[in-house]
Amino acid sequence: MSKHKIVARCVPPLPRWDWSAALAVLFLSGCASFANPPVAHHITPSDQFDAGQDIRSAAPGPEIAAKWWQDFGDPSLNRFIDDAMRDAPSLKAMRERVTAALAQADIEHAAALPQVDGLASVVPTRFPANYTTPPPVAGHWQTDTQALMNLSFDLDLAGRIKAQQRAAEQRADQQAALARGAELALQAALVTTYLNLALNDALLKIAEDTLAQHNKLLRLTDKRVSAGLDMRVASLRASEPIPLAQADIVQRQAAVAMLRHRLAALAGQGPGYTDGVTPELAGLTVSPVLPASLPAGLVSRRPDVIAARYGVESQAAGIDAAHAAFYPDINLIAFAGLQSLGFRALFNGNSGSFGAGPAITLPIFEGGRLRAGLRAQTATYNAAVADYDDTVVNALAQVSDALVNIRALQQQRDLTRQALDRAQQTFDLETRRYQQGISGYLDVLLAESRLNEDRAAHARAENALLVEHVQLIAALGGAAPDGVSK
Repeated sequence: MSKHKIVARCVPPLPRWDWSAALAVLFLSGCASFANPPVAHHITPSDQFDAGQDIRSAAPGPEIAAKWWQDFGDPSLNRFIDDAMRDAPSLKAMRERVTAALAQADIEHAAALPQVDGLASVVPTRFPANYTTPPPVAGHWQTDTQALMNLSFDLDLAGRIKAQQRAAEQRADQQAALARGAELALQAALVTTYLNLALNDALLKIAEDTLAQHNKLLRLTDKRVSAGLDMRVASLRASEPIPLAQADIVQRQAAVAMLRHRLAALAGQGPGYTDGVTPELAGLTVSPVLPASLPAGLVSRRPDVIAARYGVESQAAGIDAAHAAFYPDINLIAFAGLQSLGFRALFNGNSGSFGAGPAITLPIFEGGRLRAGLRAQTATYNAAVADYDDTVVNALAQVSDALVNIRALQQQRDLTRQALDRAQQTFDLETRRYQQGISGYLDVLLAESRLNEDRAAHARAENALLVEHVQLIAALGGAAPDGVSK
């Protein structure tokens, strides 16, 4: 069925009819049916989510600082993040989206205010001789001239405009939360990349030390061969690992260079921005930094959870707007100005024109469009509720995973430290024995290989622990926003 609307415009003087009765009939008939309204779901309260044993067993730590990355004690890292917060194109794009959402909210607010516009037109028109226009205008050219001021004001009796305003405000808040989430993600990515750069710098140093040890052992072996203490094949064995050690250095150098380029890109700079940068991370004691209560703490501070909540509220306002569409709408209109046929006649005393009255729009026969719109909006709202619950569940899982990993990595770091200490003692002992002629080259080579493997394993374990610390901060949503209880 096609869409039909009744628009009633009342311009004085009015005929002496019983308008009150007529309007009552129109209002009653204009309310579209709410038969079988769709069911709107509700978000799951945070206290109904089981935080799990891993979270419950972790004691709350110190509150996350607003500039939490400064705990690493590296001035270069601090500078990179400051520059990224200012120059990164991804953040600039997010902030512009926030500006656009705020502007859209202002547009919705403007719809609730009286609207005034002006119209001025001069249109030469030939009026037909065989139509409704009477002589002497019929069959001749005349200039249709107007200069009018129009005013309109929607009374918004059903609250449709107010609901649209709330929806736009919530969308702007949602976009602001997403922008904050993008900032946190960029900060975490920068710190993680910087930690990986520090790791690869350490691995490069280990590779260079390995090459130096190979060269030293080769020189010692050559001396033993010259003294008749070893055969020539011992020198060949000592030289075999040198090309591989050189290849490992080349590979580590490339990895360091690419990580520097990645850092520069994250900071919104060209590749040369990080040339020559060498991480100088201070010793950091990693401990869980949980807020006082979870999951309620995540609901109040994690940007993606906050954004999902604003999304739910925005869609709820959309349901209110869809409900309001079922009711009549009254728009007060008025106009005043000049109208004439012929430009010269525009300013004489008989060209004035004015009128005022209500324009009433009633949805009578709309073919089920309004009910379908309400169902669609309710379904969109229910999807936003499900997305919110899913975001909270995944946030809790990420925090739990980070806590489990931190505990495991702390143990791995301590164990690799023990292995490294023992490997160093073994290597020192085998080197002295080799110099004294008590043991052979292979014993030293094996001890050296184990030492460097343990150095690399310990560096990786320390790096993994620091990276997981960053992941926990990101999973918790960083520092608590202003106004959130700590």
